Amino acid sequence: MKQVQFEKPGRPGDVAICVDVPDPVISSADQVLVRVDAFPINPADLLLFRGVYPRNPANGDALGNEATGIVEAVGANVRSVAPGDRVISLRTNNWRERLSLKETELIKLAPEIGMETAAILKVNPATALLMLKSFTDLSPGDWVIQNAANSAVGRAVIEIAGRQGIRTLNVVRRENLADDLRALGGDHVIVESDDLAERVAAITGQSGLKLGIDAVGGAATGRLAQALGPAAMLVVYGAMSGQAMQADAGQFVFKDLRLRGFWLTKFLAEAPRQTVISLYETLSDLALDGAFKPEISGRFNVSNIQAALNHAEETMGRGKTLVTFD
Repeated sequence: MKQVQFEKPGRPGDVAICVDVPDPVISSADQVLVRVDAFPINPADLLLFRGVYPRNPANGDALGNEATGIVEAVGANVRSVAPGDRVISLRTNNWRERLSLKETELIKLAPEIGMETAAILKVNPATALLMLKSFTDLSPGDWVIQNAANSAVGRAVIEIAGRQGIRTLNVVRRENLADDLRALGGDHVIVESDDLAERVAAITGQSGLKLGIDAVGGAATGRLAQALGPAAMLVVYGAMSGQAMQADAGQFVFKDLRLRGFWLTKFLAEAPRQTVISLYETLSDLALDGAFKPEISGRFNVSNIQAALNHAEETMGRGKTLVTFD
């Protein structure tokens, strides 16, 4: 079978290789054999290639945060899935043609959820939902501010928040992104600038923002902090700028702000199984309601993984790069 791997950190398109490795087999009664048909390339995957994100030794040579496929065979004790079911893998070594997973390492999806939506359901929508609900209590009418609003996570935040009556302030780098995000349900779209806090205050009036979501780092973190209300929460889940966070300590001291980080991999490793199942049941219901329709910027066969990775880097923030094994 085909598998994507790399031996040393570097530019993803230069260091990735697609190799042939033996097919996995079911070796215990709780295992499931899955034929992978597609996976997306996420920013975290690209950072893993470059050595920015830590590599999980348990993965061996394989990598990949996300994949969807069809169950081919199950062990004698498996009850939740059967051959023919569509599933997503909760592992982080998914860029391989077949996966041998424990029953607890996958999530069964409704057959109505197509391959492309299934391929992107695990990471970005889950990150968005958990950041919206895990760090502060939000009620209909409350405001949330986020940067990198045109990213896959940002778009999922808009869709989820809108369905809950939560209003979003969406910070982007280019004005030409605004119409698309408004059409998706974003209440306000603002171009990043040094006077962000003043512009936010003009929109929200006396409504203090309870939650800020930062994917950029650098000076952008500080601008979000300035825009937040007293005792608000600022959640950091990425650093797309490649720069360390820059923020005025006074914003945290005098406004009593909270700062937290979020990493989905850690959550999935530590959360009880039923919590994880409930998370993806909620996301599946939203997907069936029309949320999370993926914007695919390019489709590649796994044999052309170098070109796929180059495309993913060149188009980051402008749709998903999807890789298939067909």
